[in-house]
Amino acid sequence: MGEKQQWSIEYLKCLLETCIEEINTVGKKRLTFHKDSWVKLRSVLKEKFGLVFTQRQVKNAYDNLKAKYVGWVYLKNKTGNIYNPQTNIFTLTNEEWEEFKNGHPKAASIKTTPLAFPELCA
Repeated sequence: MGEKQQWSIEYLKCLLETCIEEINTVGKKRLTFHKDSWVKLRSVLKEKFGLVFTQRQVKNAYDNLKAKYVGWVYLKNKTGNIYNPQTNIFTLTNEEWEEFKNGHPKAASIKTTPLAFPELCA
């Protein structure tokens, strides 16, 4: 499965929960996971959903979530923004969104699609 995989909300939640479990039991190797942890992440996703992900697909999903979370935290901590915790959406002007996209290109999608599971991303 070398093509880009679509990640459903259920896949993302499972990935995040398994990442947290791995960090709590095994830890991380600098800023990433140990080789065995990547194997575990793939194994859990296969067991729960019957899908075979490559390590690259899992790492890309993890890295994309991490980048979106960094952008989300940036916006949440920026003064003057209106954040609605019920909808998990930010209200910014088009100019502010363009400025945000320039600094956080991987997080640009949070303009229209809220960050999934910010509490797990933390």
